[in-house]
Amino acid sequence: MNAEDLVTTFKRNMAKLNKTERRRAIESVRDVIRAAMFEDSSGSDHGVQCCPRCGSVAIVKKGKSRNGGQRYLCRDCGRTFGMGSERILGTSKLPKETWMAYAECFVLMLPLRECAERCHVCLKTAYTMRHRLIVCLSAYSPAFTVERGCGCELDETYFPESFKGNHTKSSFVMPRPSRHRGKQVRKRGLSREQICVMTGVNDSNETFFEVSGRGALSSRRAMDVLRGRVEAGSVVATDKATAYVDVLAELDVAAHLAYDSRDRSKGTINRVNAVHSMLASFMGRFRGVSTKHLAAYLEWFRWCRTFLTASARGGDEIVARQLANGICRIRTRELFNVAPPYMDYWGPAGP
Repeated sequence: MNAEDLVTTFKRNMAKLNKTERRRAIESVRDVIRAAMFEDSSGSDHGVQCCPRCGSVAIVKKGKSRNGGQRYLCRDCGRTFGMGSERILGTSKLPKETWMAYAECFVLMLPLRECAERCHVCLKTAYTMRHRLIVCLSAYSPAFTVERGCGCELDETYFPESFKGNHTKSSFVMPRPSRHRGKQVRKRGLSREQICVMTGVNDSNETFFEVSGRGALSSRRAMDVLRGRVEAGSVVATDKATAYVDVLAELDVAAHLAYDSRDRSKGTINRVNAVHSMLASFMGRFRGVSTKHLAAYLEWFRWCRTFLTASARGGDEIVARQLANGICRIRTRELFNVAPPYMDYWGPAGP
């Protein structure tokens, strides 16, 4: 039976069903399609290069698993493992069609509760799936570098410090009264209650986002972020922030173009400002992101900007391929009870 005959038979049989049966049939067929799409997108398995537990390359084949997958033995630590020991699907009890359904939600950048509803999982499971996906897929984002003779634009954006999350079952104590969603910090202007995120865009349209402490950017924090990213002989454009002056001089850039945001006649940093606009739109759909998870969400946005705008193929196919072959060493227990950063600001007696 070819594809056209299969579709014709499916339509004929669907017409015989009532509304409830048709809805159940659609859900079942959708799961079959997702599983098939995963198999088509993921490609063949790759051989294991080293032991996932101790890193030793002294490994040998040792039998097969129940589903026919190859298993290995490490001669150094004596552990046995399979092809999927470091991959999400190899350590997850959820079927591949559920992960493909979540891949669709991931590409659409849906809120957590809507992801849980679409994938028929609880909120806690949807949370762990999101963060494991981010860890796995962020490894595919290209590294940001500005080589000699190339250029980039640098700027900062700021997010209010957030302790969003359910703290009823943890030992965390709020250092300040809770704010209603959408309300700003109590101090006006650029205060230390805002978290700085350094941003850069190079000539290849590659980006980086780095959480860089509280308040206005300092020269020391700028150097920590730019060292290893901006090479000598490059051309860098920024705003009039004084933190960049000594740092870029020490990095021996060929030219530092400092533009005044109030006078656009001499030049602008439009590319990085456009990225900030897209980032604000991305973050806005989640109604606030906890500061302890801000770096993960920045990696998610960076992945979406890299792969969803550069490829004409379906985003869920890209996720399926990277999900099947990517490495994710993080444990589920490591995603919970994460301590918020920069808590020394509040101190025992408050700021």
